[in-house]
Amino acid sequence: MKMRNELFAKWVAAMKEVKFPVLTVDEVFSGLPKGSDSNISVGGLVVCNTGDLFSRFIKPTDFPIESAEALATLILDRAGL
Repeated sequence: MKMRNELFAKWVAAMKEVKFPVLTVDEVFSGLPKGSDSNISVGGLVVCNTGDLFSRFIKPTDFPIESAEALATLILDRAGL
């Protein structure tokens, strides 16, 4: 549970510039500092690349997504964390 909470907090913080609600994954990427090349680290280790993460766990039918919290929860649930 600790990893889930840490990832959740980091993803929500990383998406602070994203203008929610979003209708496409490109709208999320446009608000990230490095777009689809952004990485999330836990304990100093890179655990995921956002472009790879979104392509695995986000579907076009998931949109619109209303908030960073909703997006982070969706990804974590689908990843089984």
